[in-house]
Amino acid sequence: MKRRLFFGGATAMIVAAIIFGIITIGGPREARRDAFDRQRYDDLKQISSALFCSNWRILQPVLPDALTLENIRAYCGGIQIDADVLVDNETGTPYTYSRITESTYAVCATFHDAEKAMRQSYQRLGQVNASFNPETGCVTGRVR
Repeated sequence: MKRRLFFGGATAMIVAAIIFGIITIGGPREARRDAFDRQRYDDLKQISSALFCSNWRILQPVLPDALTLENIRAYCGGIQIDADVLVDNETGTPYTYSRITESTYAVCATFHDAEKAMRQSYQRLGQVNASFNPETGCVTGRVR
């Protein structure tokens, strides 16, 4: 009897620990959302890097009107960027791009939790003269 009571109590403790872990960390759905958000943040970083155009041989031209693979490659002398970086991995919709002036831009995505994606990213945007606003989900930057 004592043995059965012990195993019943141990099983209850294990189940409670698993439930507490899922509540604290989040379940598989939350993990997928976090992964999509991290990918969005990384995509925005890659787009910003391409628009910054660190190719020193090219005089920075006027920013492209639209965010297409051809426009980015023409803008920065054949920079290597993949087409899938320009679209949201979860929804398949293109990221929102706007050329504010000849040398400033904004690239935006819809995040589940932009603040968390920014915290979880290993690299920041500092090298490309851009900044990320988690409230809007936009990277704004200057190329010259």
